[in-house]
Parts: sequence; structure tokens; C-alpha cells
Amino acid sequence: MNIRLQKRFTNGLTIMNNFIWNKLIDRLAYLNDSDPAPEKRVSSDSRPVREVLPSTYNLPIGRGLKVNLQNRVLDSFVGGWQVSGILTLQSGPVLTWRNYIYFGGPLTLNPHQPDGLAFDTTQFVTASAQQLAGNIRTLNNQFNNLRRDMTKQLDLTLSKSFRFAENRYIQFRLEGFNATNRVTFGGPQTNPTNSAFGTISSQANTPRRIESGLRLVW
Repeated sequence: MNIRLQKRFTNGLTIMNNFIWNKLIDRLAYLNDSDPAPEKRVSSDSRPVREVLPSTYNLPIGRGLKVNLQNRVLDSFVGGWQVSGILTLQSGPVLTWRNYIYFGGPLTLNPHQPDGLAFDTTQFVTASAQQLAGNIRTLNNQFNNLRRDMTKQLDLTLSKSFRFAENRYIQFRLEGFNATNRVTFGGPQTNPTNSAFGTISSQANTPRRIESGLRLVW
């Protein structure tokens, strides 16, 4: 399902909303060599929910200053600034599990957990000598409700075009990616025999970045 809404308000404000909901399942690999068909599972590319909210706003600065030459020069620097932003919310990818002994209890997964355990590790056998080998596997590779930390990112842009002819101008842009500096954590370690089992030790996105640039159009 793909829904797109757009509204143009007065005074230079435009808001759009793009919402996507999907269910992606694949059959690409066998859970056991003896199985008659590949495993039906949630795809590694599955992202059930994606919400993108872009907006632009022409700042009401410098309007009405064109009375004389001095004000026109001032307006060329003060007026015409535009702020735009994109808020992205997206489900994280599914976690991958292997041939482990799982007791079947709730994991109470918290994927946005940098300190301590992200899920209940007592639901698995962690001793290396007790791991499965040569068995008919029944534990699925992936589950729809066990996912990595979701994406929550805000990108902002401040721009202005300085015109020196009808179709010629220089555009200045100041861009902030991940403006709130929110961390999207990587997936927790899902191997019971690993010493870091159940913990999160990586970041899936980049910290806040600020870039500026000039573009000449003629």
C-alpha cells in the first residue's frame, strides 16, 4: 500500500506525506537439506512501515523591501531563504537466527538498548558443548516481530538563490543530515556461544553531518 498526500498552504509552506506499508516474503533457502521446498520466511529486505514527511517553507523575510536601491540590495541578501526538512520513519530489518536451542519464552526485545542486554538471553542454551549438530532444524531463520532498531531521522536544509540574470543564479545550501543526532543501533548479537550474546555494539546510521555548498546555474 502506497499513500501520498500533499498540501500547499499560503505564505510559502508545502507539506507532503508518503506512507508505505508492505509485506515481503520469500522462499530462497532450505531450512534443512531434506526439506521438500525452501523455507517460507519474512524477507531480509522486509520493511513493513516507511513514513516520509518532507516539507518546505519560504521564510517571510525581506519581503516589501524594494522601495529604493539600498533596500533592493538588502532584500537580495535577506529575502528568499527557504527551509526544507525530511522526517523519515522506517521499520528495521529482521534479525537472523541460526540452529539454536530456544526454550520458547518471550524475548522482550528492546532494539534501542545500548546498555545491557537487548533481549532475554536465558531463553537459549549458551554452552558450546550443548549446541545442536546434525539435527532436523525447526527454528525459523527470521521472525517479523524481531527486528533491528527502527530508523528515525530528520534532515534539514537552508538554501537561497542569488540571481544576477533572469535565468542565472548562484544557489547556497546548508544541509544537516541526522540533525537531531539520533543513533540507530545495529542488531544485537544473536549467537548464544558468543561472549557478546544479546548485546548491541554497533551503530547502523551516521552521526550528525553538516555540509555547505554553492551551485552555479546559467
